[in-house]
Amino acid sequence: MSKQNPRRRSPRAIGPAVLGAVCAGGAVAWVLGAVLSLLPTPPETGASAAGSLDTVSESVQEDPEAPTAELQVRLTTGERAYIQNITCTGDASADPGVCADLALVQAETAESDGIGLFDEVPEDAVCEEDHDYGPGQAHVAGEWGGEEIDTEVTRADSCEEVRWQRLRPLMDAVADAAP
Repeated sequence: MSKQNPRRRSPRAIGPAVLGAVCAGGAVAWVLGAVLSLLPTPPETGASAAGSLDTVSESVQEDPEAPTAELQVRLTTGERAYIQNITCTGDASADPGVCADLALVQAETAESDGIGLFDEVPEDAVCEEDHDYGPGQAHVAGEWGGEEIDTEVTRADSCEEVRWQRLRPLMDAVADAAP
């Protein structure tokens, strides 16, 4: 006796076919989405374009306010020692460039991680101590933006090196001003 309808598939054969079709469809959709995301978007017109311009202009950050400061910096870099007084009057056009540079660093660090320009390393900070970051020690004293400053900065460990780099405009200005 012969089988009736010998070409009839078992239910087990349908599952892999459906799964394969779903996977192939997902792959095609992903490729299409990736290609479309790489295409340039047409410029906006009308009211929505004006709204975009307003949003962009609001997000442009202005230069930070010019600081007032009276700082004395004593810097030692291995073979040389420097002492310099830095005065920032709050007039960006008359102050030395280091005042604007420090104000910019202060604004960036306060915005990104809430650290002040002259803040000390927290006691619970984890610092790498087996790396030599080079010679350098500085003592900064005076006033910055109405706040009293009296701090030592070294390059003894990774945390102090971060402070050194944060104050790099000040260190460079002192070293560059030397005869």
